[in-house]
Amino acid sequence: MMLKHTFLPLWIFALAAAILVAGCKNKTATNNADPRETNRVIDSPSVAYIKKLDKENKGVVFVFTKDYPEFKHLSNRSIVLKPLNQDLSIDLNEYQHKDYMGPVYILLPAYYVGIRASVILKCFPAYKGFTFSQPSDGYVVYYTDKKR
Repeated sequence: MMLKHTFLPLWIFALAAAILVAGCKNKTATNNADPRETNRVIDSPSVAYIKKLDKENKGVVFVFTKDYPEFKHLSNRSIVLKPLNQDLSIDLNEYQHKDYMGPVYILLPAYYVGIRASVILKCFPAYKGFTFSQPSDGYVVYYTDKKR
């Protein structure tokens, strides 16, 4: 009986430590940045393509996953989304744009094609019928002007 009371505080301490460590690991896992995002720069053909679209169109929205200095002076509206984590977990409150804002051009790195692009496109539920173009080997552009 005396042995049980001796180990009880030890068990409580061990349980509390395990919960604390599990909580810390969980917080670290949600900040699982994609290493491809480190020092990502945009290439010249993609810059030229976006600037051409900006010059030819009025009332469109450009969406980027990085705040490129090359696009600071676009005449149309632009939205900058944070790059996706490796595990593709997002906070919908930060990413989702529920309203139709006019035609939209979404510039993404080429490695987003597939499930990563699907995650981004689902953040614009007021839109449908995206088409795809590739101004360079490094980037793709999704476009639509169709309202859902």
